[in-house]
Amino acid sequence: MRPVAKGTAPRVYSHWGQARNDLGTQIGWYCSYCEMGVSNMMEVEHIVPRNHGGAKLDWENFLLACKYCNTVKSNNNTSRTGYVWMDTDNTDLTFKYSEIAIVEPVPNGITAQASATITLTGLDRGPGRPNPPTEADSRWIFRLQAWSIAKSSLANWNTKPSTEMAYQIALTAKGTGFYSIWMTVFDGVTQVQDAIRNEFPNTYSSADAAGDRIIRTGGII
Repeated sequence: MRPVAKGTAPRVYSHWGQARNDLGTQIGWYCSYCEMGVSNMMEVEHIVPRNHGGAKLDWENFLLACKYCNTVKSNNNTSRTGYVWMDTDNTDLTFKYSEIAIVEPVPNGITAQASATITLTGLDRGPGRPNPPTEADSRWIFRLQAWSIAKSSLANWNTKPSTEMAYQIALTAKGTGFYSIWMTVFDGVTQVQDAIRNEFPNTYSSADAAGDRIIRTGGII
């Protein structure tokens, strides 16, 4: 999952729905969980559900989510504890992606929290899996499509790498969504990864002088 830096609330809200465009401007029009690009029906998701005491109008409790992830997550968590969150954690160090469209935890000491986050959002759903998708849940289909496009883009890069090609690949990734899939396919291709990262607004990647990622306030990784 792409870690994001939301920044501070740009204004005061009288309804959470008013934060949607501000969130889209700040972190891009992508589901914070499955990373699918969403052009309509994007929802403001309460990290801690309202009926479990989550703040209704607090920017710190907002993320963007597609309808699938928001519905699956629903009211199943009672707090932030026991999970990893893209607005406080380096979630790109926590999950690994494979071409069979499965999201898995990285064994790094917080596997339990990562696994809980996957279960919470249903990102382990896929045909033939223990937790199959519903008819309405097409997230796995779009993940596979993103894999195919990213692999074709890698083939193009290997044929003729250039600054212009890196930029074009980054624009394709921006339009496709699924940031983590693109970063996985282009693992080791720093020029393209940097270009992709730059096209996804406010992706958090801060590191210290030694190159170690900085853990944010409230984060666990």
